[in-house]
Amino acid sequence: MKKMQRIMNSSVGGAIALAALFAAAEADNRSVAAEVHGGVHPSPAVIIQVLKEFDNPEGAIFSTDGSQVFVSNAAEAGNLSDNFGWVEGAGYISKIDVKPNGELAIVEKKLVKGLTGPLGMGVLPVATEKFPAGTIFLCTGSAPFVDNNGKVVQDPTRMRSKILAFNNAGEVLGEIDTGQGSVFDQINGSPIILINALGFDAYGNVYVTDSAIGADQFDPPFEAKSGLWMIPHSALDALADGKAPATPPMFLELPGNPDGVEVSPTDGKIYVNTVGAFAGLADPANGGIYALTRADITNNKLPLPVDSDLGALDGLDFTAGGVMLNAQIRGDIPGKVTVTCEGKITTTLALQPGGSMSDLSGPADLAVRRSADGAQLVVIPELYARDDTPGDDEVTVIALPAGFDAACTRDLARLN
Repeated sequence: MKKMQRIMNSSVGGAIALAALFAAAEADNRSVAAEVHGGVHPSPAVIIQVLKEFDNPEGAIFSTDGSQVFVSNAAEAGNLSDNFGWVEGAGYISKIDVKPNGELAIVEKKLVKGLTGPLGMGVLPVATEKFPAGTIFLCTGSAPFVDNNGKVVQDPTRMRSKILAFNNAGEVLGEIDTGQGSVFDQINGSPIILINALGFDAYGNVYVTDSAIGADQFDPPFEAKSGLWMIPHSALDALADGKAPATPPMFLELPGNPDGVEVSPTDGKIYVNTVGAFAGLADPANGGIYALTRADITNNKLPLPVDSDLGALDGLDFTAGGVMLNAQIRGDIPGKVTVTCEGKITTTLALQPGGSMSDLSGPADLAVRRSADGAQLVVIPELYARDDTPGDDEVTVIALPAGFDAACTRDLARLN
């Protein structure tokens, strides 16, 4: 690892050495056993850095220009069988610089703090009167959560799920209430319980998942409905001002506890995955991927999943060429990242070098960005702590080889 970091410190030497690492990785990859559907993807990724200064990192997002990464620290307590939840007010956002050679450096560990369960993020592509383009929207404030003493919070008035908007300097620009008494509560008869991830389309419409986990911790419990919200771009300012918009949000119920959501840069569809198996909940797709259109949401029509039986899935994102990466947070241990080429079967992304470095501990809401040498960087927050030491949880940075998108279609033709 130290050797790789020294190599990456030089942009010219880094490019040459990274090419050598990719060549070695491809050779090693031929011996890896098949794991998901079509086996191991023919083009492995190379681990270039592991950062260890986080507190249950869950989400990652690149700034518009790719020069910075923001990571949400969920600050968990307990486990699924013993008072699991986000610690109330302990979460925060970390700010990281991306150097020209692809190396990441933390510049502000707690850029935005005092949050409860900060999770997925997205970058607004089209300005509104209130929010400039490039504003970061964050899912936060939802269940399940505990107080600072690890006690489950039962008071429903303390569950204030919302979308928080902030800029690259960490200035909070506003928020959209999705909790009790909000427009979302009025439409659906329940607030958004676990506001988990969001993604924007090219027009600035935002799509938000409600995993609906944790509703029963409150007294009285909320009526949870897992599904996907579509919030029109034209509604953002009104919602942030606490007003009912002219065009309200729309909800599509989706089974299996949807988690990751992102809009494909190539076909424009809204892709959603499911995480139900994570908590032993019913998921008819057992880790499914759904491809939706805006018309599906408008017409309240849920198509069949385009893939299934992938285990508990968390975040998803796309490469520039439309190749989809999904983080499998639970289903196989250690967790892994899967690759779905357009129209092709899903395979497992091999990480090189192997061994303990490639054992992802709960990969969550990953983010993809092209780097200067034509390869693409992928930042993978690892939600699960490896030990009880606070503040040393990991974010792994990998590089996809240049030409990964083109090779995806070419190399997988024989696997279909």
